[in-house]
Formats: sequence, C-alpha cells, structure tokens
Amino acid sequence: MASATTTTTSSNTIKIDPLTEHLRNQKREKLLRRLIPILLTIPYVLGILWTALHPLVSVITGELKCRGSYIDENGLDVHRHQVESYPLKRVGLSVLPLSDVHGSDFGMCDAIYSGRLPISDASVECLRHEATGDVVFDVARIMPAMGPMIDSAEAIVIVVGEEQQCQAADGERNNNNQQKDGWYGSSDLNASILHMIQKLGNSKDAPWLTKIVYIVSPTTVNNVDHKNATVDTSSSCQQQTNLTAVVDTFITSYLGGDGGDASSKHVNPLPPEFSFPMIRSLLVLSDVVEEQQMTKQGNTQVRILPQGTGGALPNLDLVFATYYSFQTHPSGGRYDQSQSIYYGDSEFRAHPFGTELENRVEGFFTRLGSMLELDKSSLASLQSYASDLSGWIGFVAALVIGPVQPHSFALKHGIDALTIEVHVPTTSVGASAIHPHYADFSRCIEHLLRSISNLHERLHHSVAQYTMPSPSKFVSHGEYIYPAILVSLPMVVRAASLALRDMTSFQFVFVGTVVGTVLLASCVNAYTVFTTGRSFIGVMMMVVAWVVHRSIPQSRQEIETGVDFDTKNECRKSLRFVACLIGIYLHVPLLLANYSLGFPSAVFWTPLLAIFALPDHLAAMCSKNTVLKTIMAIAKILLLVAISPSTILPSNISPQYALILYTPLQLLLTALWLV
Repeated sequence: MASATTTTTSSNTIKIDPLTEHLRNQKREKLLRRLIPILLTIPYVLGILWTALHPLVSVITGELKCRGSYIDENGLDVHRHQVESYPLKRVGLSVLPLSDVHGSDFGMCDAIYSGRLPISDASVECLRHEATGDVVFDVARIMPAMGPMIDSAEAIVIVVGEEQQCQAADGERNNNNQQKDGWYGSSDLNASILHMIQKLGNSKDAPWLTKIVYIVSPTTVNNVDHKNATVDTSSSCQQQTNLTAVVDTFITSYLGGDGGDASSKHVNPLPPEFSFPMIRSLLVLSDVVEEQQMTKQGNTQVRILPQGTGGALPNLDLVFATYYSFQTHPSGGRYDQSQSIYYGDSEFRAHPFGTELENRVEGFFTRLGSMLELDKSSLASLQSYASDLSGWIGFVAALVIGPVQPHSFALKHGIDALTIEVHVPTTSVGASAIHPHYADFSRCIEHLLRSISNLHERLHHSVAQYTMPSPSKFVSHGEYIYPAILVSLPMVVRAASLALRDMTSFQFVFVGTVVGTVLLASCVNAYTVFTTGRSFIGVMMMVVAWVVHRSIPQSRQEIETGVDFDTKNECRKSLRFVACLIGIYLHVPLLLANYSLGFPSAVFWTPLLAIFALPDHLAAMCSKNTVLKTIMAIAKILLLVAISPSTILPSNISPQYALILYTPLQLLLTALWLV
C-alpha cells in the first residue's frame, strides 16, 4: 500500500507567475491613472466650496452658521455699565468774546482753553506739537482723576479726523464755519469729542478711568496770523493733514525716534511728560463726508476697520468690544431710538468698499434665486448669505489691496488699533445743534473707553488671525486653515506622484541651471524695482526661456533596452517636481501669517503648477502635430504675458509678495511651459 504523500518545502521562496504580476501591475497603474486626477482636482474644488460656505457653516463649533461675536476677556464686557447721553447743542458760542470766536479756535487746544466748557486744568493738558514741517497736531492728555492704579501706566490714544473740507460748495461752507466757529463749531464730531474730554477730566463723571487717554487732532494748515487774528481766505478750502501721516508721526514722536512710514524727515519728539505711559490701544475716528455715493443715501454708515498692512490685525476683543459699545443704550431710562447711531437704521460694515461690492454680489444671487423660483423665505436666506459673502470678500480684499488704514502704523508697533469711519448723511439741524448720531457716537466711544480701562492689557490674550463677514461675525484661523490646506494639496499630490511614479531619472544639471537662473533673475528684477522703480519681468522671462532652450540635453538611446530616452519629457517632469516643492515652500508660511493674501495666491498658482499638466501620451501627440504645437505655444506665451506681475497684480499689493513669491513662480512657470 502506498504511503501517504507528503510535501516538504525546502525554501520559503514563493514563485510568482510573471503574467499574473504583469496583470497586477497593469491594474495598479490603471487605478493610479484614475486616482491621481481625482486627488488633484477634488481637494482643490472642496477647498473653494468650503471657503464660500464660511458665512453659513462653522466646523469648529459644528453649527450651520458663522461664529458670532464674543469677547474672550471678561474685563472687557461692555454690558456691565451705561453712559449718559451726550448734549445735542453746542455751548455758549454766542456769548463768547469776539476774539475767542474769530481767529483763535483753529485747533483742539484752542477749543479746550477757550472756556467754552468747564474742563479741569488739573486733569486735562493740551499742547500743539509740530512733529515735522508738514504735520502739526494737537495732543490732549487726560490723566485719571483718581490716579493710575499701577506704577507702569497704560495709555489709550484716540485720533480724531475732522470732516474733509475740499469739496467745492460744501468745502467753502465748511471753510467759513471754521473761520467763524473754530474747531468746536466746524464739526459735530469735534463738538461731541470736546464734551467727552470734559467728562473724562471730571472725577465725578469718570471715576472709573484708570488709564491715561490721549486725544490727537490734526491742526488745519492755513495762513493764520495768531497775533493779529487774521485769516487768509484766498484759498477755496483748507489743507488738512492726512490721518495716516498724523498717526505715523504721533507714534514716532511718542517713541522719540526719527522717520516713519509717512516721511523720512526728522520727527520732533514729544515732551517726556507726554510720553511715559505705554500705549496699548489706539482708535482712529474718521468723519467721512466726501464720498458722493454715500452722501446720496439716507442712512448713517459706520465702518469698523481693523485691517492693517501685511495682514496685521488687532486683538479680536477690541473689534467686538467696539461693536458691542454701539449696541448699548444710554442711561436714564427711555430714549428715542432714532437718535441712536446703531438702532437708528444705520449700516455697519467691516470693510471700506461701501455698497458697490454688496450690490453686485447680492444682484447675482437675486437673479439666481429668481431663476430657481425660490420662495420668499429661501430668497431672504440667500440674500443674507450674499450680504455676508460680499462682506467677507471685502474684508479679505481690504487686507490684500487696501486702502491702507490710518491705524496701520500702530499695528506694526504691537499696538491694538482700528479705524472707525462714520458718515452721517446730513448735519443741517441748526447752527448750534449737534446731530444726534454724532452725539451718540461719542457716547459709544466713552463706553468703549470705560471697558478698555477695566483691563490690564499686558496680560490680555485673544485671537489676532481672523476674517469677518460682518462686524458681528468672524471666521477664525482654526476654521479657514483647513480649506487653505485643501487648495494647496494638489501641489503635494503632484510632487509625490512625480517622485514615486512618473519620473525615471531626475535631471539634476538641467533643474539646477534653470532654478539658479530663476533665482538670479528674481534678484536682479527686485534690485531694479527698488533702485529705478521699474520691473523688467519681460526681459527676465526671455532670459529664462533662452537658458531653458540651451540647457535641455539631447535625447539618447538606452544601451540595455535600445529604447529612446525622452530627455525633454524627463526635464519637464523634474522641473515640475521642483516647481511644486517651491510653491508649497512659499505658500505654507504665507497661509499661516497672512491668509487673506495666501489663499487667493494658492487658488491662483495651484492649477498652474500642479493641475494643468498634460499626460504623457497627449503631450507626445501635441509635440508631433505641428499645428497643435504652434497653437499651444502661442496660447502659453499669451497667458504668460496676461499673468505677468505688471499686468495682473494691483499696483497697491504688497511689493514683498510680488518680488519674493509671484515673480519667482512666474519665471518657473515660464521655464516649465517652454521646455
């Protein structure tokens, strides 16, 4: 009987059928060919859609709404106190001596010392400071009546901008008011601020004040002979110092340094007794009247603008404390809501672009809702979303292209600062009357000062990276960084697929030559921009194209396989791999530091570097067809010209971005498309 059959393996080696392995590789290759385009496009599209849904969805909180306003620091709670209403009439202009009415009240200090209001000399001191030959401003220092609570006193600065007075008939009228009534009588905002100075300097009205308050007002530049009290009226309007220059020179004077963003001239320092406390907060109050499209509207408009240069933003608590202060009610029981700047049918925004942007976005969504035949409720929700989306776009655009706000220089010095623009459509309420919205505006500012005075800012921490669809909503850094990563992810996928799958041989010599040329050309272009103010990006593109043409090695035949080695294709893949790595390296820190600039840049460059790349078989087919090759070459050249920095970038965009990020990527893309 035959014994049982046994199988003994003398080796652990498993023999694999070559045909099976070939089929498996083909299946894997087919799967990768389908998967890579998906990984290149789906994250990019999801990132853009996620960003568009910021006004509707908050992943951090898990709610179907944008995060609302809140104050992180309990000491800033504005709802724990109330402030009395401000007077609606000016005081005693008609009973003043003629010398005080005509010719002497051309600045805030003149108004303080004129005797119009009983302002305490012990708490309030004012001086006129000639910082430079062009910038002169008045500085009122208000000391806490009860004395500072700590040895190292903190200070709050309020910069008050008068009405713009260079407007034809209106400018002539305001000029006459300035000559007749002075600083106090020429502007309702100035009048209300003087009443606030009186209250802050009184220990009975402001016993809560624990920080030193500086009120800064630009002094009107005109030909005034103070000795003879005469005014040069040959000019149709007065020259008023720019608020941005005032803030720059005030901070420079306060720090005792030379130069600033506004001027390279010598800046005279403030006296030591005016510059010993540490400035923690700065508010710029700008009274806007020159915009014709705003003047035609009947609603008061308030813009709370935290945007600084380079993506800088103040503490989010300061923004929301400001907005909450406008929502407060004055003490004393019932009051007329039409006199409230917040409840009197006013419009609040967190960007400086007015209604034009909102009208365009809302008009588009309104037409979309009509096409979809939505009901009234859905259409109202769609319009609300359009309003928040346009507000978010305006906030981001203001960080990227400006206009530069007056408080920006303060943010560079680590001072939490913002600009509040207010526009009241008309002030025709009587010669001595103060418009109720200006009076309530000053009451809200006092309310905000009382909240800030409760807090020791040295220990205050909150959010400083955010975007805002409206003054009552925000999108935090932890919310918007995820779609930013998704938008940039295709560059990572493309670089990984090239390194692990597509590239056969990395062309070190070619890539090193091209990248070195790009870096050298970028440096030369930056030097010419700084020295001559002109960009020679077109010349640099031609130089890079010539270097690419001269550096591509000739195709060769593999000795072992006898197959032609496509050197040009390998050079293209190697250069795209490096371009994606450089794109990632440049955008990651930009997204973390300045999202408002980094996200649009990533949206723009990711398709050009990673997504828009022809597969090998299509590229080979186009290279063999002369007509297609010519058409594609012309299209690439036209597109390169269309996206050059001098063509597509706004003139007021950050020059560091244009020279350090955009120009190198533009030259790399030129080399990549011309291989």
